[in-house]
Amino acid sequence: MRDTTFVSVVLPVFNEGTRITSALESIYRQSTLRELITCGSYELIIVDNNSTDNSVAQINALAAKYSSVDTHIIEEKVQGVSSARKRGMDYASFRAKARDSRLGTRNKHYIVSADADCTVDAYWLHHLIDKMVKEDGDLGTCKYYYNKKSFRQRPNLFREIEKTLRCRDFSFKLFGGFPDGKGFAVEREFYEKVGGIEIFYQLNKGRFVEHLSDDWDFGIKVVACGGKPVYAEESRVQVNSRRIDIILDEVITGAAYGKDGLIFMKDVRPDPGIGKKILRDTTEEQSKQAWFYSIKDYVPKNIILPALLNPKILIDNVEVRSFFTALVADRLYQRIGAIKHEMRLIDFKAIHSYKTPSYRLYFEFRDEIFAALRRAVGDDVGFPPALPACVDNVSSADFNRFVWYFCEDRESGEAHNYFANGGVF
Repeated sequence: MRDTTFVSVVLPVFNEGTRITSALESIYRQSTLRELITCGSYELIIVDNNSTDNSVAQINALAAKYSSVDTHIIEEKVQGVSSARKRGMDYASFRAKARDSRLGTRNKHYIVSADADCTVDAYWLHHLIDKMVKEDGDLGTCKYYYNKKSFRQRPNLFREIEKTLRCRDFSFKLFGGFPDGKGFAVEREFYEKVGGIEIFYQLNKGRFVEHLSDDWDFGIKVVACGGKPVYAEESRVQVNSRRIDIILDEVITGAAYGKDGLIFMKDVRPDPGIGKKILRDTTEEQSKQAWFYSIKDYVPKNIILPALLNPKILIDNVEVRSFFTALVADRLYQRIGAIKHEMRLIDFKAIHSYKTPSYRLYFEFRDEIFAALRRAVGDDVGFPPALPACVDNVSSADFNRFVWYFCEDRESGEAHNYFANGGVF
């Protein structure tokens, strides 16, 4: 590793021959201010995850073309984006630590994750790292957007996507946000402190498969361990619309990345043998359904979870109290304490230990949270989606108790199916 390198960009790749050139070009052609991000200050680590197309050939050609940027091409034989991301980030961490040992220094080093089917804006890396440096952030997140031209004939669908992204933008500004593999950064020493990316497995048709939320769970560990999250609003990533184009029906029905408690990666690359897919818009009813799944996925993760991991923000953070209102913030703070006690939880760092309490708090505070979102984001956020039918006949006195049974996701996939995976937006 060069002595001047202080940023490593990790890019997992699996059969991205149709997209890899544009994705890599956007990373290689980064612009900067004040010479923060130069060819000598960042490196690119590409993890080939068993590609069988011409992805690696294109990567080698581009690495030769942009030889001023230090590029490393490594392999990960275990199939899965989680394993590939972990391999690259571990590799970056080890090399940075070895470089510091050789130099006898202890420098800040930032490890960045990117996706091979997305493209990044010209100042993406500059704004992300600049934000983390200026605010001494341990975890940095980016702003995502879709190319509006890709949805020119699908205004209904794009309206719901934009609404979700407005909510995301607001809550990330307020709380700092949690990472998504499309673009985030972590300071190397904190990466090592929390044990790096952790791979979790689940059973799918009798086989152990990777759980898809390695990036999300990693962010939870960082924040729960006291890491400071920062949101770099000007650091922008353009998301490939194929994530919605190919599995639109599953997006509408809330099964984009699995159901019945399973979350796994689906292949969203177009089949070259079928020809160009005819894209269709959602009906008003389908748009409403897609939005309901999106907002049910969003609220527990982005509004409740930050308070669940760090309840003190409900008392000490003026902006957070203003969002909820002082009365609701105090009630939520007290309720989190009560839930911790009755569930006998010491903390929420362990994988998925946050799910049941965040789901419970969604049901208990849904009206107050949606009212706060309407004030902060806009009236079009609307009101909470319908409750699951199983609680229709539950009395108000028993509601919280039976919601707890429902939210025990370990015992049933019902809660998972209700909240779904609308985060595909």
